[in-house]
Amino acid sequence: METNQRRVGRPKAAPRTGPLVLGNDRARTRVTLEISERAAAELAEYSAWVEQYSGMPANEARFKTVDFALLETFRRDQEWQKKRRSSPQSTPTPSAAAPAAPAPPATPVAPPVATPRAPSPSLPPPRDPRTST
Repeated sequence: METNQRRVGRPKAAPRTGPLVLGNDRARTRVTLEISERAAAELAEYSAWVEQYSGMPANEARFKTVDFALLETFRRDQEWQKKRRSSPQSTPTPSAAAPAAPAPPATPVAPPVATPRAPSPSLPPPRDPRTST
């Protein structure tokens, strides 16, 4: 017996035939970092496929590939998402109920000497405000 009822649920998606990375366009910023040889080889191979499939320039294919891979990794990392949801998004503003600042000490105290810190090797270099990319 055939029924003329509509199927329940989400309709099946059309089979994907091209790269996942060919999606939204986003603003860019330059970040320099080091990656493993294995990741570099895989990136070169995948971005060459994206370039060939879409006909876009190599640097555009590489940008889209890395951008998509990083954002997808961040989206899928459940621990990272929990941390993001639990941390406040903005700094709290002082309220009238906040305690007043302590009175200055009676005797002058020398300010602490700031020691320059070396940048972390795992972080990208700071942005140069004079350049716009």
